Amino acid sequence: MKNILILLCLFIFQTSIAQLKSPEEFLGFPVGADYKIADYETIQNYFKHLASNSKMIVYEEIGKTVQKRDMFMAIISTEDNIKNLEKYRQISIKLSDPRKITDKIAKQLSSEGKIVVLVTCNIHSTEIASSQMSMELAYKLITKTAPEKTNKALNDVIFILMPSINPDGTTMIVKWYNKYLGTEYEGSPMPWLYHDYAGHDNNRDWFMFNLPETRNVIEIAYRKWIPQIWLDEHQMGSSGARLFLVPYKDPLNPNVHPYLWRWQKVIGGITALDLEKQGYSGIIDQAMFEGWWQGPASDCGLWHNQIALLSEMASCNIASPVYIDPSEIKATPEITTYDIRTNYPNPWRGGWWRLRDIVNYELALTFSLIDIASQFKEDILYDYYLMGKDAVEKGKAGNPFAYVIPTRQNDPVTVSKMIEILQMGGVEVHFSKNEFKIENVIYPAESYVIFLSQPYGRYVKDLFEEQFYPDLRKSKKEPPIQPYDVAGWTLPYLMGVKFFTIDKPFELETELLKDANYPQGKVLSKSGKFFIVKAGQNINSTLINRLQKEKIPVYWNTEKIVLDGITFNQGSVIFPVNPQSLKLVDKFADELHLEIRSLENVDQKILKQINKVRIGLYKPFTANMDEGWTRLLLENFEFDFVSMENKDFKTKRLKDKYDVIIIPEMSADLIKEGKYTGERARFNRPKPPEYDSGIGKTGVENLKTFIEKDGGTLITFGEACNFAIEDLGLRVTNVLKNVKSDEFFCPGSLLRISIDNTNPIGYGFEEETIAYMNDNLAFATTIPFGQYDRSIIARFPTKNLLKSGFLSGEDYLYNRAAIVNVKQKKGNVVLFGVKVQNRHQTFGTFKFLFNAIHSAGMN
Repeated sequence: MKNILILLCLFIFQTSIAQLKSPEEFLGFPVGADYKIADYETIQNYFKHLASNSKMIVYEEIGKTVQKRDMFMAIISTEDNIKNLEKYRQISIKLSDPRKITDKIAKQLSSEGKIVVLVTCNIHSTEIASSQMSMELAYKLITKTAPEKTNKALNDVIFILMPSINPDGTTMIVKWYNKYLGTEYEGSPMPWLYHDYAGHDNNRDWFMFNLPETRNVIEIAYRKWIPQIWLDEHQMGSSGARLFLVPYKDPLNPNVHPYLWRWQKVIGGITALDLEKQGYSGIIDQAMFEGWWQGPASDCGLWHNQIALLSEMASCNIASPVYIDPSEIKATPEITTYDIRTNYPNPWRGGWWRLRDIVNYELALTFSLIDIASQFKEDILYDYYLMGKDAVEKGKAGNPFAYVIPTRQNDPVTVSKMIEILQMGGVEVHFSKNEFKIENVIYPAESYVIFLSQPYGRYVKDLFEEQFYPDLRKSKKEPPIQPYDVAGWTLPYLMGVKFFTIDKPFELETELLKDANYPQGKVLSKSGKFFIVKAGQNINSTLINRLQKEKIPVYWNTEKIVLDGITFNQGSVIFPVNPQSLKLVDKFADELHLEIRSLENVDQKILKQINKVRIGLYKPFTANMDEGWTRLLLENFEFDFVSMENKDFKTKRLKDKYDVIIIPEMSADLIKEGKYTGERARFNRPKPPEYDSGIGKTGVENLKTFIEKDGGTLITFGEACNFAIEDLGLRVTNVLKNVKSDEFFCPGSLLRISIDNTNPIGYGFEEETIAYMNDNLAFATTIPFGQYDRSIIARFPTKNLLKSGFLSGEDYLYNRAAIVNVKQKKGNVVLFGVKVQNRHQTFGTFKFLFNAIHSAGMN
């Protein structure tokens, strides 16, 4: 009888397997075949097929993308584990909060529970292999055709797989690649971003959560499942090592628990050993990539007590094979000769490199990860609990103990936005309705309070403290060692929010917030002739835009107004009390969280009407990320604008369509030619003719006419300022243009700037703020004459510029202009040398851009 039951179970399992199609059967080609890739919809349908025919996999949708596709994840484990998913999910959640359980219970849960492993794929859409690999990976796991060790490991592992965390881009890349397959443009870059707003920068959003795809993933990672291990699979360049695995190179972030760096070494080392045993060469660690900042998906889990891992595979040409000559291989910039090193003991020696090669490596490393997770299940689960416990204990000890963030600030809505961001990251935020006193310091009522005695306390500390990127040079004579990306990201500085740090422990009655507790919008009176809203709030621009759409006149005051003891600085929003505004004012106040008062009267001489302007945002065919982020920012604050392509600059009278033209950060050669010139020209790839150009000489001349003769306003960011200065003949000099990095270096850092807040572009700011800088840009202006003038909106002080990050050669910046409005005959050019809208993260300086747009419509 027992044998009959065994045979019956085996028959049922084999029947189920027979109904399952392999990826090759489903797709019509093997995964990783040359020139063959599946789009997101096909991958999604395959996972639905697997889930419909196997009890070892659950298909679950987790949210919408920008283009409204359904993002999904697959949960894979044994049938018994799948039946008890909720039980194991609750164990993971319990282990994440050491305040609610004891060490003994944690030990028991670590024994009873299953380790949760999250693997995210294909965030960068041209790095297509992992999305394709995911289908074969899932199939092998649920048909038990994975390595036997891995099949057994699933008894201990809840494996969560996200085949693409940028679904829109996966499909875009597949369509583009297939369209030009077999032509000279095969594998060429798309002329637009593979994420609608962020492109490659979608992997820089993982502490600000501006993108819906980011928010969908962190909902799983920080709330619903809270994995103990999170691997993010990527690709890199073609000519070096075949695979990068952690550990990272220096520097390491000091707020990450040391256990995590040790576990990275263990997992990375065992994975590399497993792959070496299987004959895979070219595996490197402790090179190229660093664990310094929170921006990437591959790292953000480190501040949430998760073992965050990164893999980077060498790329082919999307799905087209490439041949790499042995003479063309180079491991990393740090290795001068291509040879055996302690972190690279078995170099790859060149040859053909195919999509299938990448798939094979990724399958092997992912199987190895599942094996390792099972092998160390109880250790990792208990260490996960201990790291949270350490964070709580360090928070209780103080230094710091808590951060206090008053709600009554220059921009209270942005204060609440910062709290919302922190809460999305899993931070507990309390609220004190009453004023309180700690060590003779009185803190205001209506303040947020963040205690660091919580599991993600080190995450909070890392976001609030000033970062100082270490100088890793052997001597000061060497050029600075450049961070992989950002050196400083102090969140309140980015957002223009003031806060207090309290180092010593204290007790206080507070309320734990369930939401960000945004200010309650209200209209305090409607009896006067005008409504007025205080200057300084980003959301004021949304109000201005809504009023203009309703054709309600809107004004700025050019001098201070005092009402009932309250000072309304220059740039406060003023609009008439009339039947139309009375219908809308309560709705606007409520939706925008604004406090709106009424004025009995105001001196008309100090009012300047802000007329609606027609905005054009240049969208080049170079997949410009700064354009994408700027577009998202303008949309979020309800500016009406159109995207301008190269052909639009051929119009002689640009002013017939536009009042303001915005050019995002990009070099002059890309603006004019659409490709690199000079030394960098050899790196250009052929592009289809319709995308292979810039605005050209005609566009430059028409832009000059738009400014000088027709009175238009041009706004430029970053390197585009050099184009404006040199090609449009501005009487301004970028004093840093030819300065080398060993003399001046500022990689993604936060600096002090002084502001002329009596100038319309500076309205709403205090006299000093903090701005983000990552370009060699500082301006020297000239004495005006005739039809040429200039206004310095913001300048660098003469000492102590750095607030967070890294800065070498700061004396180059002393007293130089950071933001300039240049009057060029009848028009204006606004030069932003600091990145006032960088990656939609610099909320504290958004107003500079908004004001530059609004002021172009001032009467």
